[in-house]
Amino acid sequence: MSEDKHLEEKEKLEAEISRSLSVVKMKEVHKQIEDIEKLRKQATIKSICKRISYCTKISEFLVKAVKKAEEKVEDQKLNFELTLKIKVDGFTSEILKSITKIYESIYFDFQKTLDIKKEDLDRLFPKVELDFTTYESIVPNLISLCMQLSDMKNYCLRLL
Repeated sequence: MSEDKHLEEKEKLEAEISRSLSVVKMKEVHKQIEDIEKLRKQATIKSICKRISYCTKISEFLVKAVKKAEEKVEDQKLNFELTLKIKVDGFTSEILKSITKIYESIYFDFQKTLDIKKEDLDRLFPKVELDFTTYESIVPNLISLCMQLSDMKNYCLRLL
C-alpha cells in the first residue's frame, strides 16, 4: 500500500511540476510579446520626443524674442501696458498658430501611442489652452506649454 501511496504522490508531484513549467513558459511568452510591443513603440516614442524638443525650441525662441521686444519698449519709455495689449497678428500670429497645431498633434500622438485613457491623460497632463490674442498672453502661455511638453517628454523617456 505504501508503494501505491508513494506512486500517487510522485504522480501528483510530476503533475504539479508540469503545471509550474507551463506557467513559466507562458510567462516567458508574455514577456517576449511585451518586449516586441515595447520595441514597436520605441520609434514612435522617439519621434514624439523629437517633436517635443522641436516645439519647445521654437517656443523658447519666441519667449526670448517677446521679452526682448518688451525690454525695447520699456527702454523707449513707450506706453508699455498699452503695447502689450496689442492684438497679435501677421507673422507672429502664424508662428503661434503653427506651435498650437504642433502641440495638438503631439498631444494626440502621445495619448494614442501610449494608450492612455482620456480621463487619465486629463489628470496627468491637462491640455494647455493656448490663448495668443495679445502680446501679453504669449510668454505665460508658451512657458506653460514648455513645462507640459517637458513633463510629457520625461514620461516618454521612462518608456524607452
